[in-house]
Amino acid sequence: MNMSNRLYALASSGNPFVQVLSIVAFGVVLIGAVVMGAVILALVFGLAVIAAAGFSVRLWWLRRKLGRRGAGGMDTAAGGRLIEAEYTVVTERSARRTPPR
Repeated sequence: MNMSNRLYALASSGNPFVQVLSIVAFGVVLIGAVVMGAVILALVFGLAVIAAAGFSVRLWWLRRKLGRRGAGGMDTAAGGRLIEAEYTVVTERSARRTPPR
């Protein structure tokens, strides 16, 4: 059989030593690819864990900061203190505004 009649250029060798050597080389490349994939996957998961930890710390910090403001949630100019008072309406304004005199 002539080499030009083959459909593919890389033909399997009839030499058993070359066949074993190619299988070993393929195995080494396959193991290297699996290890490299595991390292990249571990890196991606590690970065995701670090990002999630940073996000949760930031969320905790904001909740803590909002909790300090009190139940009203209003931060006044008086040092952050809430002043409570009672009032009584003396007169009510009419719905139609009158011009000032």
